[in-house]
Amino acid sequence: MSTLFDKDEIKRNVDDFFSLYDVTKARIRDMCTAKKIHTNAVAANCVFIAEHLGLNEYDRDLAWTVGELHDFARFGQAVVTQTFRDNDRYNHAKFGARLLFKHGMIEDIMSDFDKVSDADKLVMERAVYHHSDFKLPDDLTERERLFCDIIREADQIDIFRTIATSTWEMIYGHGRDEVLSTDISDAILSAFPRHELADYSKRVTLADCHLAHIALCFGLKTAAARRRAIEQGYLQQLMNIEFSNPQVQQKYLAAKRCVEEFLQL
Repeated sequence: MSTLFDKDEIKRNVDDFFSLYDVTKARIRDMCTAKKIHTNAVAANCVFIAEHLGLNEYDRDLAWTVGELHDFARFGQAVVTQTFRDNDRYNHAKFGARLLFKHGMIEDIMSDFDKVSDADKLVMERAVYHHSDFKLPDDLTERERLFCDIIREADQIDIFRTIATSTWEMIYGHGRDEVLSTDISDAILSAFPRHELADYSKRVTLADCHLAHIALCFGLKTAAARRRAIEQGYLQQLMNIEFSNPQVQQKYLAAKRCVEEFLQL
């Protein structure tokens, strides 16, 4: 393990921060438990991708740390809003980055943060800040973009697991039958033949939310990330659905074929 990134300390301090929130309400407790599992899984995915990219030990540990920090603001969001859906007033990635790097909370999480180079401090900040962006900005350095790509792929892979192993009520606030009784908007469907991420801001229906999650597979740029997603099987579970309206089902099947083509399933 590289000397700057003490994983035991970082994980302990992140857990201590999360423990400050009141999670006695059942829905909030379930959401926060799922988010803790997600955080650790994303960190592990970061290491997996970094290893397959041939990165050195220091960079693998930096990638793991970004994974542990990427959803730092999610607990507060769950407690206050009882939803993980961002809006114009609250974006968990942006708020988490501000808490950690602008307000100095990273120093409570990582005691050796002051020893990290200024360039890599910015790498960490920008990776957390941009991890949920629809599109990365053009002004990133090559190294910043590398770690942004790693955390985005690692996050996307585990979003499949989180949704597949959670109730529809927890993820969408509505049951499976209700979600699958709604239509799919053209703005979301159009992403599939282009093999592009779906723009979350254009979601209108409950079905749009689920299809936008499936479309996250198009953000898996590396072969290692695609292979990990396929081997885990959670994406396939998300696609094992049938809409109550036959016309909507036909639209969905066309979208599904685009995913299968992209992943060569």
